[in-house]
Amino acid sequence: MKKIVIILYMLLWTGPVSRAGEEEKQEPFLLYRLMQADDVLSGYLQEAADLDIQILFTRICRDRYGTPVLERHTFRLDEKEYFNPASLVKWPLILLTMERVNGLRGEVPAISLDNRMEFLGHTPCMPLTTEDPLAPDRVPRLSSYIKEMLLASDDNAYNRVYDFLGQEYIHRRLTEKGYDGVRVMARFAPCSYEENRKTPPIRLYDEDGRLVYSQPGQVNQQPLSNPLGRVVVGGRDYSRFNRLSLEDMYEMMLGVFVPEAVPEARRFALSETDLELLRSYTAMYPGDSEFVSFRENARFYHRHLKKYLLYGRDPEATDIPGLRIHNMVGESHGTLADVAFFVNPEEGVEFVLAAVINTCGKKEITYANYRYQQIGYPFLQRLGECVYRYCREQTYHPSLRKR
Repeated sequence: MKKIVIILYMLLWTGPVSRAGEEEKQEPFLLYRLMQADDVLSGYLQEAADLDIQILFTRICRDRYGTPVLERHTFRLDEKEYFNPASLVKWPLILLTMERVNGLRGEVPAISLDNRMEFLGHTPCMPLTTEDPLAPDRVPRLSSYIKEMLLASDDNAYNRVYDFLGQEYIHRRLTEKGYDGVRVMARFAPCSYEENRKTPPIRLYDEDGRLVYSQPGQVNQQPLSNPLGRVVVGGRDYSRFNRLSLEDMYEMMLGVFVPEAVPEARRFALSETDLELLRSYTAMYPGDSEFVSFRENARFYHRHLKKYLLYGRDPEATDIPGLRIHNMVGESHGTLADVAFFVNPEEGVEFVLAAVINTCGKKEITYANYRYQQIGYPFLQRLGECVYRYCREQTYHPSLRKR
């Protein structure tokens, strides 16, 4: 493994700068300075606390051998400040699904992400599922569900992967990896707390229709709750909602695209095929995939459907030549989040940017107070533009590996 030099200069806007590594940067307030100098972002500074803004930015430079040097900057990053992660939780479930299938292959050689599946549920929360309406061939497969989440953040795909893993497995594996503050304990469906503890029987078949794996229905015997305790935001109680900090999400993303930067114990056991799928579909636009349903409904599944940072979900935004954005987003209850790995070898740009904003501010969290269009998308778009411009203007141009 290549040696990695990590320059950490963490800015908790209201706290001190901490350092680890071989160098110390001379500008601990970089993100604040960039926002202050921008005519749009400067307007968000006074409301940053009310809007629960958190930002984590890591610029990646590489020497002639490809060894990465990480420059880390944060703004108001606070793991104890809860935000609704929404679809960000799909990322750890994708990684856990790939890892679990790889682990099962030792006992069940025929198991794969491409096996046909059946979910033998019998309730509205756990329906009988023998078809996938989005898949090109309508066949339920873990590989299709993963791609649907990566391309279009599909909720039904998340629910089926949730059923495959189950609460107990999800939290045991995440805790073993050191992500003990993560909670994924709810489907994106009108299910009760007790229903979310249960998963239906599942069967997987090979290409010839032979049963290769059978999983009984499960019930998590350990009740889960938010590790922050009782959490009330905007008049809503989030104590039994999913929880994923920006820091943990960032590290899980970094572990796939810059694995040297993450301790091996905190990475996921993925194959090269798994990594290739992730690298391809996190940056792919829905209409460029094999999913006919996305192309037929191009108005909804447009190019920038989930590219909040830099493109602001604007279907008419002009793509930057050579740039690939590998990302996952969250959008729910007025909160927007995006965690993205940017790489453009043509301009020597490589960085990770993670940000979240609560568009309801201190108002009650209701649909009437969601301000995605007014302040959410413009903030994330301008932040991406500002950080990208900063990275492009630096004099150091690394030798980037293919991404």
